[in-house]
Amino acid sequence: MKILVITETDSCCGPMAAAFLNDYSTSIEVISVGRNPSQSIEPLVVAAMKECLVDLEGYVPKSIKGINLTDFDMVYECPDLPCPTMMVACRELRDFIKNEAYLFFRKLLGRHAGLPLPLNNSQQLSTTLNSQL
Repeated sequence: MKILVITETDSCCGPMAAAFLNDYSTSIEVISVGRNPSQSIEPLVVAAMKECLVDLEGYVPKSIKGINLTDFDMVYECPDLPCPTMMVACRELRDFIKNEAYLFFRKLLGRHAGLPLPLNNSQQLSTTLNSQL
C-alpha cells in the first residue's frame, strides 16, 4: 500500500508523520510532499526525530508537483502546524504528530469507523488536490 502525506512545506510535520507511518508496517510505503516545499528540513525536527531513533538527516523536502496521485492508495493530510523554534516545543509537536499518525494507521487497519477515503475511488479528491498545485 502506498500512502502520500501532504503538508504545506514538507519540512516539519510531513516528514515526521511519514517516518512514523513507515515504521508502523513493512507493508506500506509512505512518501511526504509539500504544496510549497522548503529548501531543507528543519534542524530541530532532525534532532527531535533522532531521539526516537529515526534518522531524517539529509532529508530533502519534495513538491507535490509532478506526483501522479493515482500511484497512491491513500492520502494523509497531515496536521500542518508551524515548526517550533525551541527543542521542548519540537518534542511536543513530534509526539502530537506521532499520535496523529498512529490514529491514521489504526484507521487503515479498520479498527475504527470512518476509514480514510481510497484515492483510486475518488475523482473529487484527485481534482481537489490537482487544483491546489
